[in-house]
Amino acid sequence: MSFTAINIAEFPIAAWQRNVPKLRSSACVVVDGVPPQEKVVSLCRQAKSAGVEHGMSRVQAEAGSAAVFRARKHDEERAAFATLLEIAERFTPRVEVILSPQNNYAEERRLAVVLLLDSSGIGTLFGTAEQYARRLYAELHAAGFPAGIGGAPNAEAALLLARSTEGVAFADRHSLRGRLARLSVYLLPCEDRMQAVLRRWGIRTLGQLAALPETALISRLGQQGLRLQQLARGDADHLLVPQEGEFTLSETVALDTPVELLDSLLFVLSPMLEDILRKAVERAYALRSVRLTLQLERLEPHSVAVRPATPTQNREVLLKLLNLELQAHPPQSGIVSVTLEAEPTQPQTAQRGLFQAQFPEADKLELLLARLRSIAGEGNVGSPQLQNRHGDDAFTIAAFQPSLRACADKERLPSRLAVRIFRPPQSVRVTCWSDQPRVMFWQGARYVISYCAGPWHASGSWWNGEAWDRDLWDVVTVEPVQALRLRYEHSSKCWFVVGLYD
Repeated sequence: MSFTAINIAEFPIAAWQRNVPKLRSSACVVVDGVPPQEKVVSLCRQAKSAGVEHGMSRVQAEAGSAAVFRARKHDEERAAFATLLEIAERFTPRVEVILSPQNNYAEERRLAVVLLLDSSGIGTLFGTAEQYARRLYAELHAAGFPAGIGGAPNAEAALLLARSTEGVAFADRHSLRGRLARLSVYLLPCEDRMQAVLRRWGIRTLGQLAALPETALISRLGQQGLRLQQLARGDADHLLVPQEGEFTLSETVALDTPVELLDSLLFVLSPMLEDILRKAVERAYALRSVRLTLQLERLEPHSVAVRPATPTQNREVLLKLLNLELQAHPPQSGIVSVTLEAEPTQPQTAQRGLFQAQFPEADKLELLLARLRSIAGEGNVGSPQLQNRHGDDAFTIAAFQPSLRACADKERLPSRLAVRIFRPPQSVRVTCWSDQPRVMFWQGARYVISYCAGPWHASGSWWNGEAWDRDLWDVVTVEPVQALRLRYEHSSKCWFVVGLYD
């Protein structure tokens, strides 16, 4: 077995400084509470050197140092932890969250993040256990996390090594006890009362604690003393419980100054969308939909969403779709915050036949549909679907979904007569003999009807106040010869030419 632990002692400071790199060498202090009763909850090494301590009031801390103070931001900590967990999951799928903003740091006094990774069986990907730990440290350092990394064949030993360093501390099973013997007993997870007892006994290192007689230690400190001695020797067991968090794709960026230009907004959206796609591709997902929420100055949030016809992993296509959607529905005020959320799904794949007609690429097809929607209107582009009624224009426009079936598989339908509908219907004056249309006056000309079929009576929608009641006729004129569809409205007692047969 092989375990690797990650320890970030002052996580609120780490979450703050990774977003503001210029403050990483400055004395920074995070306070929490209601003014003027704010207390110091997290501070960096430079602030400790300046005399600031945990639990100080803000007034006390400001009086004795020139540190940079800021109120604690829980959203920032949660976002930073999500990034940290994502990096850890790149190295192993088995990650246990011991301390984090998710569990409120397990009610500890120090706001530290501690993760335990099962690094067994992945040597072919990352090399030896020590190389694994150093690659993990390099990845975290590049992301702006000042982490301590501990690697050991025992989980509890890996946690102790991670707490003891701000770099990489590694030990194999031969050097583990010697490496632990040099560590301070203050690294042990125990109560202050137990630490005070060890201090009175003159125990300062784990090696001194490990050398104590086991029977005498148990008689004085009980089972807790035995547990501490096992930790000092590297013999304590730990059952790793992997984190089973929900996989979400979301990015949020707070802007320093309000953004009003669309080009500036797209400049912000591009890296956010790239990060979301990278997370999706790492898990073999494509994006089914993307929702953009803009926090505006003095106005309600503005949201737009795009949903490609087929799931995609193409950043340029999604960015162009968002651009077209924002052009059609622009925000009405300056933008102060941007949130991008995506819905992951399995990529759609299909094997086409050798002699099958080529379909346009899905990404290009989606861009074409988006451009058509921007010209024709949001609800005017798509696939028609018939409704279960007999009224005029009894169809709706649904989202276009390209068919992946081969053309050869489709049943060949017989040719049919088509009618070209006039919108709106054209008014006509009709003379009837024996209750059948015989002569019609249409567009300034007189037409003699040589043949007519009908009437077909149709009515409906009487239940919702949009009632219609009409007779339909199919007629053929003598000169010129043409087939027309006529409609007689009972409510207005008027005739209309509905369409022309092709």
